[in-house]
This record gives sequence, C-alpha cells and structure tokens, in this order.
Amino acid sequence: MDKPLAQTLKEQFAFSANKNQLRDIERLVFEIQKRENVPLQTLIRYLKDEPKVEKQTGRNKFFPIKSALMKRRFPLTGSQGTIDAKKVFLNAIKTPLGDNWTVKKDFVPLEIFVEEAVKNSPLLLNFTAKFPTIPVTPLAHYSDYLKSNKFTLKDLKKPLVFIVKEKWDFIKPCPCTKGHLGCGYWIFNTGFGCPFDCSYCFLQHYANFPGMILPANLNDFFDTFNASGLNTLKTPVRIGTGEFCDSLALDEITGYTKELVPFFKNKNVLFELKTKSDRIANLLEMPAASNIVISWSLNPETMVEKEEPGTATLKERLAAAKKMQQKGFRIGFHFDPIIHSQNWRRLYQQTISELYAHVKPGLAWISLGTLRCHRQLKTNAQLRFPDSDIFYGELFLGDDKKLRYPQFLRKEIYSSMIAWIREHDTKTPVYLCMEDNQMWKVAGDKFNTSKDVENYLIPTA
Repeated sequence: MDKPLAQTLKEQFAFSANKNQLRDIERLVFEIQKRENVPLQTLIRYLKDEPKVEKQTGRNKFFPIKSALMKRRFPLTGSQGTIDAKKVFLNAIKTPLGDNWTVKKDFVPLEIFVEEAVKNSPLLLNFTAKFPTIPVTPLAHYSDYLKSNKFTLKDLKKPLVFIVKEKWDFIKPCPCTKGHLGCGYWIFNTGFGCPFDCSYCFLQHYANFPGMILPANLNDFFDTFNASGLNTLKTPVRIGTGEFCDSLALDEITGYTKELVPFFKNKNVLFELKTKSDRIANLLEMPAASNIVISWSLNPETMVEKEEPGTATLKERLAAAKKMQQKGFRIGFHFDPIIHSQNWRRLYQQTISELYAHVKPGLAWISLGTLRCHRQLKTNAQLRFPDSDIFYGELFLGDDKKLRYPQFLRKEIYSSMIAWIREHDTKTPVYLCMEDNQMWKVAGDKFNTSKDVENYLIPTA
C-alpha cells in the first residue's frame, strides 16, 4: 500500500508525505475503507472537494488532508465539533497472522503440564480421566515451559493446560482506573487464560503465556480468604472469579464449583461466577444459596457469532440462566463490552427483550460497560481478527490512555440501555463499569463516590 498511496498523493495533490505522515494517512484511509467499503479513488475525490486541502501547498497540505480524513473516519464525533488529533490512535498497518491458533467449541487440550508439587492432585486426575490419551509433562515450575518454547501471539490460544500450585495471587481488590468510580469488587483468581477467544479480550495484550494456568490448591485460596477478614466485615463484599478466566467454561472438568459454592455458601459475601458458557451441570446438582450469584456476559447474537468464538450462543446462555434461576440461584448479567455499530440500538434492545423473556425481574445486578481497551490490544486484535470491525468504531484515547467511545456516545448508550432494562425491570441494580461520577449521572444523582456504588449494589441494613 505504501508506494501506490504515496504516489497517488504526489500525483493528485503535489504532496510528498514523510514516513510518519504517510503512516497516519495510510491508517485513516485503511480504516475508512474498512468502515465504508469504498475504493481509494472515492476518498481522493472527497479530499479534492475539501476547500482547505486545495488551498494549502507543500508540506502544509498534510494537516488539512489528515483533518478531512479524520472527519470522515469519525463522522459522529466530527458532527459534534473539532476532533482532537492527539486523541486519535493511528497504529501502523501490519499483515494479519497467517497461522493464528483458532479455538474449537469443544475444548480438548493439546498437552497437559503439571508442577511437581501438585502431581497427585485431584485436578490432574480430573483431566487425565477426561483425556486419557493426552500427554502429561511434569515441570518444576510452569514458567519452565518458556525456557524451551518461545511465546508468540499466534500461540495465545493453543490449548495447553498448566496445573500449578499457586503461591501468592489468591485474592485482591479489582483494579479500577484512577478517577473512575469503583464498585468494591474483589477477585478470587482461580486461573489465568480462557478456552474462548473473544476479539476484544484484554488477554491478547496482557498475557505472555499460552493456554490456561489452573491452580490445584484451592484450599490455600480458602485459607487466604479466611485470614483476610473479608468475611467479618459489617457490610458484605462482592467477590468472584472470571477476571482472567471464564468461571464455568471448564467446570465440568475442573470441578471448581463443587468446592467454591460449598465454601462460600452462607458466608458474609456475595460470591459471583461469571461466564459466557452454558456449563452448569455441576451447579444443577447442588443446592442453591442466596449469596451465590451466577452471571452471564451478553451481547447480541450476531456479535456473539462474529466476535466471541468458542462461547455459548445467546440462546444457550439465557437458557442456562433460566435453569439457574429456577434452581434458586441468584443470577446477574453483564453487558460489557457494549459495541457500538450502525444497528446497535435495535440489536441491544432486542437482546434485552430476549433476556427478560427467559428470566424474571429482580436480578442480583446488571453491569454496563462500553468497549474500551489498551492501544496494544487494538493492534494485536487486528493481527488475530482481521475480519472484525469493532475497532473501526469511534474510539479515542481517554484520560486513562485507553481507547474509548467519546463521552456523548457513551452517555447515549448507557441512557438507552438503562431505559430499555427499566421497561422490563424496575428492581435490579444497574451499574456502570469503569466510568467517572459525571457519566454515572445517567443512572441518577446519588452516585458521587465508590462507596455510593457499593451501597447501591449491596444495600446496608
């Protein structure tokens, strides 16, 4: 693309772009073409019709060209006023990975690695019973794998299982971006890595290890929780798995819920299992508890099919939620990330209607969060998912240096989602994820601090 575009700019505008200028123009042209499916000549004609482009000469021509392309690339934001070029992330165009590992609906490990300290663990026995022909390799420590196997992005989803003895990363408060309202959530970290492969997953830039790392020593997690004092607080806390892994995707193999639910049952916490699966067989075999919440991340079915490979369908998730509610468990939902598109209003309103066609109002909670990500995630996701178009939406660098939709668009999304939910359900707490108190005003004027949010989700007596 370099030579043809550079030559076209020179021929059509008498403008010779330097390396950095050409990169910016290339990326803008590339993303506009992805959004609109138009040929380069259409954009050249568009630029020629811009008075500011024709008026400038020489090197100064770059700025009106870039400005005109940004206005077309971000039409909604452009209609609101001037686009801040400093908030536009224009990464270099790279060739997509040709041998990216793709996930399958039914998980089968390629190889199982086990640390010597847990080589006799029930967790390993569960895996070998389920997959008796899969090789098992002992390691002193799981990180030894990288000594002879270099990690690359294409290997991220290689179905390798590492059964480990976790030593320190047991439980911690959920990190919340500075300047945003937190919700007092705690993470019970029962694994790292996921058999699913969502195009927007932050693990694509965060992980430096392939496959899944699964702890075999849940008793140490329980001891850490007992020593933490979280169970003795006057007001219960929300705690759950699902931050770095899916809570239920492999539960029929790991059997984690058989230990987690009995341990947390009737404790002074609300314990959440968060999933995009429908693997609830173990949960159906145990009695429900009022403080155990099973929750599902939701998106419209068209987005599930395109952006969430390996996961359960929307209908499968909602059917599982219905069974859990009928069983007596509390259930919750997470619309996160909400992905803006041309038809987003119709798609999400329909999804909310489908949700309440399956379950009864009065849920534990519903969270709302729009698409946001680190800059590197956009680059990595486009290498792995060249057919995805979600990062060609109107995303700008926010104060937290993450790519986000602009404030006016997020406000429209949240206001609409809350209104659609309230048409069916006036009881369930609806909260925003990673937003400041100004954005929280869409949910009411009573949310000014993180403590306000905590009290909303777990009302004090």
